[in-house]
Amino acid sequence: MSLDTIAHPGIVRFRVNGIPVAVTANGGRRLLDLLREDLKLTGTKEGCGEGECGACSVLLDGRLVNSCLVPVCQVEGREVRTVEGMANGGDLDVLQSAFVATGAAQCGFCTPGMLAAGRAFLDSGAPHTEAAIREAIAGNLCRCTGYTKIIEAIELAVLSPADKGTRPLPETEPGRRVPHADQPPAEPNAASPATRTVGTSLHGFGGIPSISPGTLEEALRVLGEHPCRPVAGGTDLMVMLAAGAADAGHPLLDLSNLDELRGIRLEAPAAGIEQPGARALVLGALTTFAEIRRSPVIAEHLPVLAEVAATIGAAQIQNRGTLGGNIANASPAGDTLPLLLATDATIVLGGVGGERRCSASAFFTGYRATARSPEELILRVEIPLPAGRQVRFRKVGTRRALAISKVVMAVSWRGDGPGIPEPSGAAPDLPAWRDVRVAVGSVAPVPMRAHVTERILDGAAPTPQTADRAAAAIAAEIVPIDDVRSTESYRRAVTARILRRIIRDAGGW
Repeated sequence: MSLDTIAHPGIVRFRVNGIPVAVTANGGRRLLDLLREDLKLTGTKEGCGEGECGACSVLLDGRLVNSCLVPVCQVEGREVRTVEGMANGGDLDVLQSAFVATGAAQCGFCTPGMLAAGRAFLDSGAPHTEAAIREAIAGNLCRCTGYTKIIEAIELAVLSPADKGTRPLPETEPGRRVPHADQPPAEPNAASPATRTVGTSLHGFGGIPSISPGTLEEALRVLGEHPCRPVAGGTDLMVMLAAGAADAGHPLLDLSNLDELRGIRLEAPAAGIEQPGARALVLGALTTFAEIRRSPVIAEHLPVLAEVAATIGAAQIQNRGTLGGNIANASPAGDTLPLLLATDATIVLGGVGGERRCSASAFFTGYRATARSPEELILRVEIPLPAGRQVRFRKVGTRRALAISKVVMAVSWRGDGPGIPEPSGAAPDLPAWRDVRVAVGSVAPVPMRAHVTERILDGAAPTPQTADRAAAAIAAEIVPIDDVRSTESYRRAVTARILRRIIRDAGGW
């Protein structure tokens, strides 16, 4: 595949509310803009443009996503459902009826996204509890109803015998899109808004060209021959491109079709792990956080990773965001990165010349800089599973959902024999910590290992005295700054406090 084939906008073919459409667009254009401007499906709203408000939520192959973060190259051949596709002619979907019955809509701006989130929840088979409903709509902001009526509406829809899943799609002639309001339908390839090649959005971003290789070999060949910007879930990149914070001079290299980069499995021992029976957890770079949360393999062998995934955004972000993207983005606040450091993970990179391995501790070379060369892709992550290892994780943010970390920490150790005696001379009746790893994010230009603190903990028992010494050490070791999310002094205090709490909890204090 030549890069010349993507020099100009192409035809994107997919289905919207069951209706086939074909739209001329740059592959890097936002799905939100295509829906609103080209297809005139304005029920989907433009809110924050960053994946935080949920106003633009739609269902993509049945999964809830933020359409402002989806490049249209990734909807080729797929099914998009918007709020316009929920009703069956003049009959409202049972969820829409419940919103009306409970007064769950006031200004109405958030309502389409809330309905999409509610429909995804009803179709998911998740337990129909209030806590589950609250989590399902955690990625959708509403400033009018205070959520109470919205939760009541979803509960009412749950109880309705009429709700047997998503309503049938409207009967419409093939090749014609669903009209908006009273507008007549238009042929998608006619001289109409559906054939515009350049769109505009509130951010002034009409999208950039893209290429969507079908195999890893093809993707690596393109990347080796032409400068491209890889995109997987797009939860960070699409925000930066729309805001002008990232260079839009290179085409997007869409990775979404590369099945070689998917999967969660156990393999033989990773390099350097020689314990009998030891294995490694292997995750493809395109593994999403939603997949991590649902994986029985992770639940059995590294449940703390599912705990981490649950803190990353809400359903819309977890359905799109990938482990490889979190690593490549290399934000010092990246939630998975301290865990990868604390578990001695290996990041496997690939290029046209073959694969190479890089330890997580060597991968992050500077602020948002990594050891990956422009010609390489992250292929997978390998996490050793030594016997007896304990891992703990803590994240501190401004709220429970959609919070960027103020401090994020992972600590791992193995218990082995008696600990070092306390200064009082009394030997603690607790196993000593060995092979200690303390990793922290949002407190330095890169996610970092706290080596000084690790030396204090290695060989010591998890006593209150040990916790105090380690807390003092890590407060001195980190190098936080003041920024829009927090202050240097707060981060020092919180980092020390959460490490102290982890140690005391481990010791039963």
